[in-house]
Amino acid sequence: MMNLPDFSATVPKAIAMDLDETMLNSRGRLDERARVALHAVHRVGMPMIIATSRPERVLPTLVGDDVLEITSLVQMNGTVALGNAGLIGAIKHSMNLEDAQICWNLTNEHAPLARMTLEIDGTRFAVNHDDDIDELWAFNTATPTMVVPFDKALRSGPVKVSINGMGHNLEALAIMLENRLSSQTVIFRAGRAQFLNIVPAQASKSGAVADLLKSVGISLTDVLSFGDDFVDIDLIRDCGWSVAVENAIPEIKSLAKYHTASNDNHGVAIVLEHLVTALT
Repeated sequence: MMNLPDFSATVPKAIAMDLDETMLNSRGRLDERARVALHAVHRVGMPMIIATSRPERVLPTLVGDDVLEITSLVQMNGTVALGNAGLIGAIKHSMNLEDAQICWNLTNEHAPLARMTLEIDGTRFAVNHDDDIDELWAFNTATPTMVVPFDKALRSGPVKVSINGMGHNLEALAIMLENRLSSQTVIFRAGRAQFLNIVPAQASKSGAVADLLKSVGISLTDVLSFGDDFVDIDLIRDCGWSVAVENAIPEIKSLAKYHTASNDNHGVAIVLEHLVTALT
């Protein structure tokens, strides 16, 4: 059941939105109604930030260059961020190198079929399996300079380990990693327990969003956020206008102040359309 924000008396000053299963539909793409809504928000002058677990290299395929031109980007769970379209600033949180090595070794030993990346900056990365690189990690955009050896990635200040269980539950691996990793590193599970994102503890989506918005004097209490999964908990918890899509996990729904339709039923676009109407 929808419980939409009321913009009649006051409105947010910025927008932060997750992509997968939130802005993107179940096919992993931005539909036309959402695209139109984003451009309408841009025309009224409101800053927008994509806050995603994805690396930058796949975003042109997922959302299109036109959307990237009008949004700032918080990528890879808040480990890397860059201001754009009215916002300034850049952020990078590097992993503890010993923890990155532990992730690599334990995953290869205990989940050898899992596909894993060690991410450097959203463009360059190392993989533990060199098959399906384009399909899994680069969406047919990989170049020879993107994929680097593990040792080189480790020396380059990596920010994240991503693990795709290829349909297998990774909870046992997640528990094993939690028992071995230092307090400097945290693990985010996806709702289906088939994906793990391992990042520096100081990184967060909401923290990166807050840092980018400092350049225009906007606080998180004035941010309209959208999310659906465990990786969005801090964004939904910390933003003053928080919205869960209908397909969100229970933990997100319980934290969010508002609720909209699912990602396949234009949930985010519905809210953005109401916001633009209130501002015009």
